Amino acid sequence: DKFTQVTHAMPMLSLDNVFDEAELTAFNQRVLDRLNTDDVITYAAEPKLDGLAISIRYENGLLLQAATRGDGAVGEDVTENVRTIRNVPLKLHGKNIPQVVEIRGEIYMPKAGFEKLNQQRLANNEKLFVNPRNAAAGSLRQLDSSVTASRPLALFCYGLGELQGMERPSSHTEAMQIISEWGGAVSPDTQQLKGVDECLEYLHRLGERRASLSYEIDGVVFKVDDSRLQERLGFVSRAPRWAIAYKFPAQEESTQVVDIEVQVGRTGALTPVARLQPVFVGGVTVSNATLHNEDEVRRKDVRT
Repeated sequence: DKFTQVTHAMPMLSLDNVFDEAELTAFNQRVLDRLNTDDVITYAAEPKLDGLAISIRYENGLLLQAATRGDGAVGEDVTENVRTIRNVPLKLHGKNIPQVVEIRGEIYMPKAGFEKLNQQRLANNEKLFVNPRNAAAGSLRQLDSSVTASRPLALFCYGLGELQGMERPSSHTEAMQIISEWGGAVSPDTQQLKGVDECLEYLHRLGERRASLSYEIDGVVFKVDDSRLQERLGFVSRAPRWAIAYKFPAQEESTQVVDIEVQVGRTGALTPVARLQPVFVGGVTVSNATLHNEDEVRRKDVRT
């Protein structure tokens, strides 16, 4: 058995990345140049969650279909699984519900839920998930929706796809307010910012709080807030010219391998697991790590 494929009514585009402040400033300059303006641009900023992109289609307010991003044009139908996620509204609330709306967002696994899930898997002699993103993806892509229902998944919404029977909001900020009024979960760290200097300040503030957030982030997404300016800026290949993802460097810590134990899976497969001196990294206390197989242990020269 496998998932049915779904063609997205509007493509789910990827974002271009920047890795330092100079590149972010250069992105802002490109926006100004393309718009032929010296005005200060208003941006909408939000944490870049390390999860799985999803498009949830509602018709007359009722959840009809949910599909993964896939290659951006075609994804997989995971409707039954998404219905089990506790903070995904099965019905949109309030007035002015459009005939058709696609709400786009990120499905993720909070850090606490990830730690608890791995502890359960360890106790059951099951293979550990490497990180919360890996756990979220594995949990969502289950052919048995009761498995997904047992996993601590959550959704943060970050935009609109297809929209029928309602005017498109005039800004990203307005779109997020409307989604929130409908019952969709929006990151409390979503913020409207004036110019690139405020974007850099936001970056520093969020970077300082990164480890204390209840979910993994790997950066910040900045979007030109005004919908008309977004239209003028348009797209290049598979990415919008009006948005950019600032990627944080990966978080790293050193620790000691205390012991290496071998787990025997249900199929008889042997998996070496490193028992570590507990270390706090990325907001999670890591005390076990899968070493995958004997070849990998030798290649990395892992020893106690």
